Amino acid sequence: MTARNPARPNAILLVVLLFGQLLLMAADSRGRDGASLLERGMMRVTSPVVSAARWVGGSISGLFRNVRELREARRENTELRARVNELRLETARQGEYAAENGRLRRLLGMREDLFPDSIGARVVTATLSTDERVIVIDRGTDDGVHIDLPVVAWGGAVGRVISANASHAKVRLLTDPRGGVGAIVQRSRVKGIALGNGEVLELEYVSQFSDVALGDRVVTSGQDGVFPKGLGIGVVSLVQGDQGISKLIHVEPEVDLESLEEVLVLLEPVGGPLLEVEVLEEGA
Repeated sequence: MTARNPARPNAILLVVLLFGQLLLMAADSRGRDGASLLERGMMRVTSPVVSAARWVGGSISGLFRNVRELREARRENTELRARVNELRLETARQGEYAAENGRLRRLLGMREDLFPDSIGARVVTATLSTDERVIVIDRGTDDGVHIDLPVVAWGGAVGRVISANASHAKVRLLTDPRGGVGAIVQRSRVKGIALGNGEVLELEYVSQFSDVALGDRVVTSGQDGVFPKGLGIGVVSLVQGDQGISKLIHVEPEVDLESLEEVLVLLEPVGGPLLEVEVLEEGA
């Protein structure tokens, strides 16, 4: 058997004791900053870990802060968009009010200067087809409106009342196939009857030899018993002389009948005498 060496355990024990003594001395030895050698060693070992933890913590904190700021920016952006839309709507409303006020001022001036015995009305609805062209206005018999009263707008004649109840009335436009008005060419004084064809008016009963040209303005003659004399009807847009004894003459309406919003109803007949057969026979 090999004999055990009693000096080896003693040597190991001595090394452990010396290492422990060195640790104690390192722990007690302090530098100028007051930290021991052991503490400084531990700080060197743990410093990168602490720095990394601080960086990660700061990054997470910054991320949450950026998320909050992004949410706030989105909220403010949504509020700004809503405000911009409100301002756009308000601007559109103000523009619409201004346009309406302009139209109403023109109608008011027309009423004061030409037709004091009239009332203003708003267009409620319209039927604008080739077979029927009528509008409904928000004035009726309670306001003095009745059948066959003339209706005008800024620029000229519109049509005549064909039915009415207490609060509303129906107006047949000049361009309706059953509509018409006594007419005269303003330049040459050629007379005729302007009848609707569903789109424009046709100036009927004008002979081949009459002086009518493109661009001539046509106005009411006052001889239909409804419209006063001199209201605008439209402008000649077509003249053809091969329609038998009469010319084919188209008249483009002076008033935009498809865009009417406000009109005047003339409450008293102001046209000239009716061209009735009995009157003609008496004259003969």
